[in-house]
Amino acid sequence: MSLELRGAVVRRGAFRLAADLSLPADGVTVVFGPSGAGKSMLLSAVAGLHKLAAGSMSFNGRVLEDVSQRIRVPAHDRAIGLVFQDARLFPHLTVRGNLHYAEQRRPAARNAPITLEISRLLEFEDLLDRPIHNLSGGEKSRVALARAIVSAPELLLLDEPFAALDGRRRRDFARVLKQLSVDHDVPMIVVTHLVDEAAELANHVVAIRAGRIVCDGKPADAMMRPEFSALLDVRDRGAWVQGVAGIGSGDGVWVRADSVLLASAEPKGISARNVWPGRVASVLREADGSILVSLATDKGYILSRITPEALADLKLEDGSTAWAIVKAHAL
Repeated sequence: MSLELRGAVVRRGAFRLAADLSLPADGVTVVFGPSGAGKSMLLSAVAGLHKLAAGSMSFNGRVLEDVSQRIRVPAHDRAIGLVFQDARLFPHLTVRGNLHYAEQRRPAARNAPITLEISRLLEFEDLLDRPIHNLSGGEKSRVALARAIVSAPELLLLDEPFAALDGRRRRDFARVLKQLSVDHDVPMIVVTHLVDEAAELANHVVAIRAGRIVCDGKPADAMMRPEFSALLDVRDRGAWVQGVAGIGSGDGVWVRADSVLLASAEPKGISARNVWPGRVASVLREADGSILVSLATDKGYILSRITPEALADLKLEDGSTAWAIVKAHAL
């Protein structure tokens, strides 16, 4: 069972979004792309806030919209939750009141965390009686996420849910979000423009640019494709890696090329916990003169950005043996 979009087209003014997708009905799907790519429009269409101009959409076998058949299930009947970037909490209620509102309206057959449980998980238990106007941006984001989960949707859509959080909190809550998806059987679609967030959250990745899906699939595959790399700033180029020291064993992480050191002999007596042997797959000179080395390892292809002088000193070329070294705190 899955979310299916077939020949789906959404229009807003001159902008056109086209999608043919089959997304898994479990885990976390990340929609990644630059600003203005159409990520939020895709979420709005799934939620029922934007009509399809063509094509069809179904979830778990239920047709949500089919233009040719003139079928359209309204947003309030789709059992889909949507968390916007700006939280959109009820300002006249306290934090507790916002969560109770969602609790009272969820279907009896759907299991979901209660107010106290979710407030502890997202670390705002001490804010339950606080008015909404006294919350910070990050606190509002966490409460909005909690309210959506408490409402027990069959599918949860989140638009940049961690935008107001700092790096460490962002990573912590990404793990909580993935665990909530598993524990409460709630598939999620999360929009982000941050490659680190995409790597840490995704069980499935959809990359989008200028209203067009450029690739999708498991992160180990999709995030290593040239179409995905083309969406990245040059300093964000890197690799999706799983099983990294300092990160949860089952979690993915984005390892930037700038964070990877190379050695031409096996390193010994060093503090770095991530040392991966491999063979040089390619050596490319970038526009600024830097050298981008791709190393084939048991972790997949690892990228390292080095200077021309380092390349000469290490005597690296296609087929050479080398070791990639990454400090845990660099991730």
